[in-house]
Amino acid sequence: MTDLTRRTVLATGATGAAVAVVGLPTPGLAVAAPQAAAAPAVAAAPRAYTRNAKLYRRKRFKKQRKARFKVVGPGVRLKMKLVDVSNIPLVTRGSNRSFELTFTTRRPGPGQGTYTVKRRKFKATSLFLVPTDASHRRYRATINNR
Repeated sequence: MTDLTRRTVLATGATGAAVAVVGLPTPGLAVAAPQAAAAPAVAAAPRAYTRNAKLYRRKRFKKQRKARFKVVGPGVRLKMKLVDVSNIPLVTRGSNRSFELTFTTRRPGPGQGTYTVKRRKFKATSLFLVPTDASHRRYRATINNR
């Protein structure tokens, strides 16, 4: 299974969106398959990530402040509340394209990773969430589309 780290996501480009491709063969690499009764390989379905940069705008999230979202990912389904939309240190204040989101949850959540946040009348959006406390009840997502 391929895990996305914050460094990987940030290195993919200015939009902050990550696309994971699973199961592509490596050119020039030959792997011998065992001849004994091998079980057929189960191909992992690639996850779809949000590609529309317009979904990552401060105005869109600011309207949803104090709202509860469903957070969905591999083996994860929980509710989180968007509690703050703030400036990134050393970035233009009030930027519509560069900001931080802070979410909280009532029960301990998952480790850092890319999750889909959604709610009624809000298009599902992929965010890289990072726990900011030891109890995994407070998370931050940084949007930096400069």
